[in-house]
Amino acid sequence: MSGLVYVLIVVGVWISVGLLAAWWMARRGHRHWRWPVMGVVFGPFLALAASERVQRHPDLLSRTDSGAHGPGGLRVLVGVDGSAASQAALDLAVDLFGPYVETLVAAEVVGYDAAEDEHDPSIAAARSRLAALAERSGGRVTEYDVLSGPPAQALVGYAREQNLDLVVVGSHGRGLSRRLLGDVAHALVRQTAVPVLVAGGHPRPSGR
Repeated sequence: MSGLVYVLIVVGVWISVGLLAAWWMARRGHRHWRWPVMGVVFGPFLALAASERVQRHPDLLSRTDSGAHGPGGLRVLVGVDGSAASQAALDLAVDLFGPYVETLVAAEVVGYDAAEDEHDPSIAAARSRLAALAERSGGRVTEYDVLSGPPAQALVGYAREQNLDLVVVGSHGRGLSRRLLGDVAHALVRQTAVPVLVAGGHPRPSGR
């Protein structure tokens, strides 16, 4: 084996291990762009640091009251991410459970790194999207919250802590992150702590 081939193999393994560590961290709530870059640069050293870095619990970053509680006894959490599918999930929760709901919480999950960086725009952007959805619901959303952590774990953990009865999510999310798509929706369905409803379809037209 020539020296050049050996160097290329070592570099390839170095980068691959680092990127796998960055991917593993993203699955556990650390989704900042800097982690893949650090994976390329630091390779296996990022993998060594990752296990300690991800030992965190999901956090509540922001809570906003937005409407009066309803006459029913049902307490529902809707996980949103700005996608059309998550808007459809909120519409379904309002249409299906509206008369029976006491509390309807809309929540978006951001990465842990957003909470650590005061200049990160993710939290403000999440609040803005949630406020727009709360207004769209016609006063049915009683509270909207921003959480940090892995999406499925954060939503289920928050639902358990707040004694909520049901979690509603869209069948797929937005962008390449696909935060409520596939594995996350499946992870929510597989857990047995809180019932989960996965909504498909499209959001209803505004004004209905």
